[in-house]
Amino acid sequence: MQNKYVFMLFFLPVLVLGIVMGYYIRATRHNWVEVVVSGYDPKDFFSGYYMELQPNWRATDCTQFKNAECPIKAFRERYKFYIRREQSAKLSQAVNAGIVKLIFAYSDGHTPYIVDLLADGKSYIDYLSNESPTD
Repeated sequence: MQNKYVFMLFFLPVLVLGIVMGYYIRATRHNWVEVVVSGYDPKDFFSGYYMELQPNWRATDCTQFKNAECPIKAFRERYKFYIRREQSAKLSQAVNAGIVKLIFAYSDGHTPYIVDLLADGKSYIDYLSNESPTD
């Protein structure tokens, strides 16, 4: 009986570490592309706090893709980006100002997935934690 617990205590951290490493290996195999997004905060009480973001292909630099064409069909029409409630107002203002981009890991034939969100050229974590006196 004791051996089962020891095995579980060893196996669970190894499994979690393997998942995290798989995420980073997958992220480094693909090109990272920046897609300009627009969106809003739907203020949905039951689903939590998130931003509903839609790729804005007209404002996106398509030269970062193969043949300098945006692969619109490879991406979803909308993405949910979950954030804390107290941060939603500041990030919503950044989205409305048009200074938000989603960073995707992408290569042809693979499903793109979100790596980061940039607001005003900075990772959203840095952008939200950087409180200036004028905010």
